[in-house]
Amino acid sequence: AKHAEQFEEMKRRGSFTLSGKMEALDGSGHVDETKELVVRVTATPSERVTEIVKYTVDGSDKTNEERQKAAKRRAENKSDTKAGKRDIHLPFRASEQPRYIFSFVERSATDPTRVLVSFRPITPAEDAFKGSAWIDENAAEILTMGFSPSKNPTFVDHVDITMRFDLATPLGRAPSSIAFDARGGFLVIKKHYRGSATISEPRVGF
Repeated sequence: AKHAEQFEEMKRRGSFTLSGKMEALDGSGHVDETKELVVRVTATPSERVTEIVKYTVDGSDKTNEERQKAAKRRAENKSDTKAGKRDIHLPFRASEQPRYIFSFVERSATDPTRVLVSFRPITPAEDAFKGSAWIDENAAEILTMGFSPSKNPTFVDHVDITMRFDLATPLGRAPSSIAFDARGGFLVIKKHYRGSATISEPRVGF
């Protein structure tokens, strides 16, 4: 529970640099489009400021265009009172635990201080997740976590997310990398995306 609460503080006060890549795949599994980006996120008491450092599509630099789009989205979100309300809360957070069923799966054969715990919500929802996490039992910290929504959003068939918590920060062990695989679509139009991102230069914004 403590690490999950620290994660909430990281989301609010943590600043970092994120470098990521997303690929769109065709029906045969071949890469149809590749987007790469580097963003710098700075936390302030009033908001989180995201600066697009670099953005490319299939190797072509689209940084300026994406900065303009981001500025427009930011202005629209400020005027939309419902924007940004959907958020990820770890199942281990004290306020989230009553929504879940947790089960011990196994203990690491090479490191007995590490245990694998599975979780699933009592009532499926788009903001409730199913999956498992390796936990350092002594430090009470999440090491890695794999999860997906227990109820998929409209037009989404599945989303699988994996997070590693390898960054040591003043606010606790923070995510160091994220990977995802998603499929969805409407009628005969199907989409498949996969991506990954690494997080570096963690710091406390305020």
